[in-house]
Amino acid sequence: MPGRGVRVPPARLGEILAALLSGALAFEDLVRNMDVYGMYQGGGGRPAFPTPTVPPLRSFPALPATDVALLVRTSFDDEGGWVGADPDPDEIDPEHYPLTALVVDDRAFEGLGPGQVPVLVPPTEHTTLVALADARTFAEPGRPLTVVDLYDTPGQPAVLPCRQVGSMACNLEIGNMDFHEFVAVEGTVPWWEG
Repeated sequence: MPGRGVRVPPARLGEILAALLSGALAFEDLVRNMDVYGMYQGGGGRPAFPTPTVPPLRSFPALPATDVALLVRTSFDDEGGWVGADPDPDEIDPEHYPLTALVVDDRAFEGLGPGQVPVLVPPTEHTTLVALADARTFAEPGRPLTVVDLYDTPGQPAVLPCRQVGSMACNLEIGNMDFHEFVAVEGTVPWWEG
């Protein structure tokens, strides 16, 4: 997938490149075996929501240029459940900063996965993050969004309750936290639920 990233330990770079070139290792293998830091066979724990490695069945148009966050709807099965980025002011939890985002509500992005996102973001702006409102958003409690890393390990997802994504965007924008701090580790309770 163009734009998709994986980190490799510098001491193993030659070995990994040789394995990729010989066909003994595929890029999907690197992605499947990443830790929460995006490191191939790293020791940071397995992500609770691994990155899908299925290649796209079709191409997607470029996302709009913006210097804020993007909220992209990728599932269109629940019209009544779609609220976009404009929550009811009476329902905003004062403990959590609401997400301020440019909303993309276009069927051209139906089925878009996190691995395809980095190449679709125009390089002309510093987009803070891209959050996907996918099937999980409409089916699970807390309306989780799949947030996509654009800079540290492009294409790596973090799945967060909708109420946490605004705080994530703020913390990333000011450099207070890194993306990997929002990637839930398999078998542990994420800090935002503790």
